[in-house]
Amino acid sequence: GGTVIDALVVAWAASTVVLGHATSIGGDFFLLYREAASGRTFGLNASGVAPAAATPAVFAEGMKTHGPLAPVVPGIVRGWEVLHRRYGRLAWKTLFEDAIALAHAHPISQVLANRIALQRDLLAGDPGCAALYLPGGRPVAAGETLRQPALAATLQRIAEGGADAFYFGEMAAKIESYFARHGGLLRASDLAGFAPLWVEPAATTYREHRVRVMPPNSYGVLLLMQLNGLAALDSATLTRDPVHRLAYQMSAMKAAFAEGRPEIADPAAAAGAVERLLSPAMTAKMQAAVRDGIAAAPVRDSTGTSCLVFADREGNAVTMVQSVFNPFGSAFLEPETGILFNNRMHGFTHLPGRANSVGPGKRPAHTLCPVMVERGDRLRFALASPGGLSQTLTNAQVLCRLLDEGLDVAAAVEAPRWCNTRGGELLIEREFPESMIATLAALGHKVRRADDGYYYGSAKAIELLPSGNLAGAGDHRREAFAGGF
Repeated sequence: GGTVIDALVVAWAASTVVLGHATSIGGDFFLLYREAASGRTFGLNASGVAPAAATPAVFAEGMKTHGPLAPVVPGIVRGWEVLHRRYGRLAWKTLFEDAIALAHAHPISQVLANRIALQRDLLAGDPGCAALYLPGGRPVAAGETLRQPALAATLQRIAEGGADAFYFGEMAAKIESYFARHGGLLRASDLAGFAPLWVEPAATTYREHRVRVMPPNSYGVLLLMQLNGLAALDSATLTRDPVHRLAYQMSAMKAAFAEGRPEIADPAAAAGAVERLLSPAMTAKMQAAVRDGIAAAPVRDSTGTSCLVFADREGNAVTMVQSVFNPFGSAFLEPETGILFNNRMHGFTHLPGRANSVGPGKRPAHTLCPVMVERGDRLRFALASPGGLSQTLTNAQVLCRLLDEGLDVAAAVEAPRWCNTRGGELLIEREFPESMIATLAALGHKVRRADDGYYYGSAKAIELLPSGNLAGAGDHRREAFAGGF
């Protein structure tokens, strides 16, 4: 009886409980919503803003990766409410029943257990994280039961009192007190002043399809730049040879990040960036880079993210990427509320005079990149993937499989991929032959083969078929699933 937005809030609320390394009510999100009745696609930017006390002087020696100086204002809960008020149908309170039950007790998944073990030293440094994930000093294991009574109580208050229960009153006071005691910047006034932004998606045309993404402060426009570069080649040329296909894509990625990344920043600081980065002159530069190949510095990053995609039979669809940034975000958990906070302040630069320089009330640059694809007046695909800077790379590769090769969504998602690691290293999956490495090196791209699926993202995609039926796919590289109901 609900809408895709009702389904989204239910699923996301549950995800913030069971995927603490990737998402939390202390995080934020970007979302694209396709409204079938109007044929329009809307964007909601629920990324958090820097606290009022986050002046450049505080971070003169660099941005903090973890701890009380790392979080921006969490945007998730207010963003959920804004969405529900506009597009929801079910009662708000009912949307949190599953999440509350899971917070009282849920079995730990393999992917969460793996991240806890990998981040053991980091989690041990915070009393809240250590008590939850390292009871008795031992990392909790897959299949064991995790109990989060404080988080259950927090979700119950949100269910009963709406987003105001998070951003005002007793909960905001507890958050302020905890941050103040530990030298953090976040205050109740920062929470009270937060509001998500409805935005017009950025878009380009690729193979007669309109591809829409979130504008800055999202990295989405970098995906569009890559597609604009790849459009220099027809589909047959792009896909004829697997080695050169990867080389073309890698060149497009390097050029897009070299040209576009410096302009990704808070919407006010990035005014005109979309127009500049998608201009004919920039597109010509991107296409030259693809034809000629380029060598560029490694692109480095670190992130922890999750995503969901929903669609219904009427053609309404939503794709959303939600995150705490690094795995476990700031690794700063307030024990009385059970809230694990993001570390999105690390998305700023401490260097002055840049579009993305840290400052009070600013939104940092974000890697999050939901994607919506239309042909004519009809939705074709909705997709997303976690993976930090590799999100745009993953989405570009899936789109090429769909639009250039004509694969179905399952085949496009499961096809072998390449990626960019946090350290800037290029990896290719082992399904690609060893011989590709030398050829790619000769074309200017140093790569190695690796099996670690974490770096290759976890793509999710839905296709609206000509019949009106839906097809979906979840990536086997992580715990991802597709389902119809």
